Amino acid sequence: TLEITMRQLYAVIALLSFSNLSVAATFAERVAIAKEIESQKEASDYFFGAFFPSVGPSMGGIMKMCLSRDGASKEKFTLVANVALSGEIINVDFEPKSNNTAACFAGEVATLRAPPPPLCDCGVLPLVINMGVEP
Repeated sequence: TLEITMRQLYAVIALLSFSNLSVAATFAERVAIAKEIESQKEASDYFFGAFFPSVGPSMGGIMKMCLSRDGASKEKFTLVANVALSGEIINVDFEPKSNNTAACFAGEVATLRAPPPPLCDCGVLPLVINMGVEP
């Protein structure tokens, strides 16, 4: 019903307001914030309906390019970033820091531009990607 939908919308807006803190938060805190927001229907609809269909193919190409480099790490990594309301992917970070493939991927992902996320009373929409490389 409308009441439940409005309550969910307020919950997402409240969560998104915390996303402005993600720049100053620890990596683990940023991951937790992003996961919580991504679990909300409105954010999930954006990521799976607009974000990944738009930039996913480029991300796949970036990953292939990063893995093709001599000495590329095949270790799993986690990337966290923010999608600005302009669609820019900003504040990109990754762990583990020793993973040269993650460093390559993070640097290239920061050059992508996504469709703008839904308007909200926030500055950014947090994003987390857990990347595993299958042999």
